[in-house]
Parts: sequence; structure tokens; C-alpha cells
Amino acid sequence: MAAIDQGMVSKILNATAPVGASGVPGTWTALSASAMKVRLASTASTAAAAGTEITGTGYTAGGQALSTQSTASSAGSNVTLPATSALSWTNSSGGAWSMQSFDVTDNAGVRTWFGNFTGAPVSIASGNTFQIGVAGIVLALT
Repeated sequence: MAAIDQGMVSKILNATAPVGASGVPGTWTALSASAMKVRLASTASTAAAAGTEITGTGYTAGGQALSTQSTASSAGSNVTLPATSALSWTNSSGGAWSMQSFDVTDNAGVRTWFGNFTGAPVSIASGNTFQIGVAGIVLALT
């Protein structure tokens, strides 16, 4: 299960609590209106900081854009992604990728969620493909 970035926690709290003048809710800073992305990292992501993004042929810096809409949360339900097709990266770098974690960002790179892969680090040899299956990432507030 993914966890939420501490900067995003502050945005949520401030937008839903009486932190503004005269006890009104604070303001919300909108995310980019373009497709959100999943980026892969070779080190562990934490609430305070993203992991070190992987590099090499077969990986686009900044992450892979999500091409379909996830089902919106209702009554506090989880949101899963990707929605209808797996995300896929083929390592063509000539060396192995070692992946520890992922970060979900808006198109401008503002991080919202993160998570470490089960069994991390996950090693992807050159010529092999790594996928995150449909509903492979679960976003939840508990």
C-alpha cells in the first residue's frame, strides 16, 4: 500500500482545518492539470523525500504518465492505479536496474504518494521488462 507525502499531508490538513484568518479553512494549492506519473527509484522513498530516480535507456526521466482515469474514492474507499492497463518499462540500459520504491507525482513533479516495493530491491536485468499491474498501487487514507 502506498503512503502519502508529508507535504501533501500538510496541504490536506491546511485545506480542511480552520488555519486561515478568522478560523476559515486554509487554501489548497492545485496539482498540475496534466496526467499524473509514476516514477521508479533505486533508493527508499520516505514521507520526507523521494527516492533516487533510476536512469538508463528504457526509462523516461520524470516517470511514466498514467493514461486512464482511476475510479474516484467514495465513502472513503481506496483508489487503485493503474486503472485499465499495466505500466511497463523495458530495461535497455546494458546493466541491471535495482528498484526499491515508486513515487506518484503530478506532471510538474509534485509528489503526492510513495511506496516501497514488496521484496525490494527488485532487480531487472537488461532486456527484461518490469510492470506494475492493473490496481497494483493502492492509495488509502486510514
